[in-house]
Amino acid sequence: MSKHDYYGVPLWLMKEYLADLGAVEVEENVMTAEGWQARLSKAEPNRIGSLVIGGASVEFSGEEAALAAMFEKLHWKTLRGGG
Repeated sequence: MSKHDYYGVPLWLMKEYLADLGAVEVEENVMTAEGWQARLSKAEPNRIGSLVIGGASVEFSGEEAALAAMFEKLHWKTLRGGG
């Protein structure tokens, strides 16, 4: 099991990203796909000076190969441009 925080990606958008990767929401904030599962929650706000950045916290579990394939695709969806 591994936990990842995605700052700048709201919970609703993370659900869309995971759905694009084949997951279905089986209960509130729990998404399942072939070979992997994700439990979503709001990430603790990240504070940088006066700037506060929210995001999604996701706990992934499943088969190692399925997770690796999913992470490779999710990485491209979560890239953020800018400074």
